[in-house]
Amino acid sequence: MWKSVRRGIKYMKVWPNHAVVGNMTEAKVIPATRLGARVLPIAAVANFFVQFQYLGMDYLPQIIGASLFILLLPLQGYYWLGQRAYRELPPPLKHWYFELKQKLNDSGEDIRLPSHRPGPCYIDLARVLRTALTVLPPEER
Repeated sequence: MWKSVRRGIKYMKVWPNHAVVGNMTEAKVIPATRLGARVLPIAAVANFFVQFQYLGMDYLPQIIGASLFILLLPLQGYYWLGQRAYRELPPPLKHWYFELKQKLNDSGEDIRLPSHRPGPCYIDLARVLRTALTVLPPEER
């Protein structure tokens, strides 16, 4: 599980934030995960103190459980991203990956698929997209 969470954090850093990929699922999950990682720890602490103030010591296990649930919500996003990062691309995205890879290789970049994988994964697409957005002109993306 922790390996997948680390992969998700890495994938989140590699994924480009651009209108070209705006309708993909990552464009919604990554900002939500970032927001959750920034805001939910504060919400968990506030939740703990407010519930403890109103419910008291009798409900301490439930208060801790609810606060831990809120605190650990961003881990679900990291885990999902880590699982998605190394999933093989569907045929339309695979075609787009190879098209971008060919354009980048023609422009002088050295883009290769890792030899230990049979086909491109989402993290490979993210790397190619990030490179294409910096190297290729807008009409060739």
